[in-house]
Amino acid sequence: MTIQMRRLSMLEMAARSLVSSGVAVAVTSPATNSDPLWPAEEQAIVNAQPQRREEFTAGRAAARKALLALGRAPAAIPMGEDRAPIWPRAIVGSISHDDKACIAVAADRERYRSIGIDIEPALPIEAEIYSEICRPEELAWLRQLPFQSRGLVARRFFSAKEAIYKCQYAISHEMFDFHALSLVFDKQGRFDARLMQDVSHFPKGTMFKGLTTHVGEQILSLCHLTEGFETDTDYPNSVMG
Repeated sequence: MTIQMRRLSMLEMAARSLVSSGVAVAVTSPATNSDPLWPAEEQAIVNAQPQRREEFTAGRAAARKALLALGRAPAAIPMGEDRAPIWPRAIVGSISHDDKACIAVAADRERYRSIGIDIEPALPIEAEIYSEICRPEELAWLRQLPFQSRGLVARRFFSAKEAIYKCQYAISHEMFDFHALSLVFDKQGRFDARLMQDVSHFPKGTMFKGLTTHVGEQILSLCHLTEGFETDTDYPNSVMG
C-alpha cells in the first residue's frame, strides 16, 4: 500500500467513525482518480483550471462511490446555479475536497433531512483572521489556550462551521457568515452550535450538532439533521466548555 493510499484509508476510517448509521462514506484522490465526469457534470467546470477540474472530478467519483455504498445506483451529480451539488431526489449528501483528498457522504432522505461534510488542511489559521471566523465569546475562549495551539483550533472552528453551513443550506438555500453560529467543542471533538439569527426554515436558537477530528494532515467535520431539531433561544451567547 502506498503512502497516499494509506492516507486515504485513514481518512475514510476516520470519517466512518464520525457518521451515524445509514450514512455512506467514500474517499478518492484528485491525483489518482481515473473515473471520468458524466456529461451532465461537465458544464460546471468547462473553463476550470486543471487543479479545480481534478478535485471536482474526484469529488463526483467519491459521490458515486458513496451512492453505491448506500445500495443505490450511481448517478450524475450536477452543480446547481448556486454551485451546490444536485443529488438524486431520494438522497441527501455532501462533498468536500482539497488538493490531497475528496470525500463524499450520502444518506437516504427518508432517514436524514440533510448532511454536511468539510475537509480542511490541518494547518494553523493566521491570527489576524480569527475574528472573521470566531464570535467574541469564541475568541475569548481561544485566547485562553496556549498560543501555539490557537491557530489549529481556529481551523477546527472554520471546518465545523463549514460543515454546518452546508448542512443547513441544502434546506434553507440561504447564505450567512461565520458569526451566525456560536460553537461549543468538547474534548472528544463533538460540537454544539447555536444559530444566532433567523434563517429560512431555522429560527434563531436552532441547535446543530456534529463531530470534528484531526486525521493525518487534515481536519474533518460532519454535521447532519434528522427530522426534528432542537431550539434554544434563552442563551444570547454560547459559553465554551
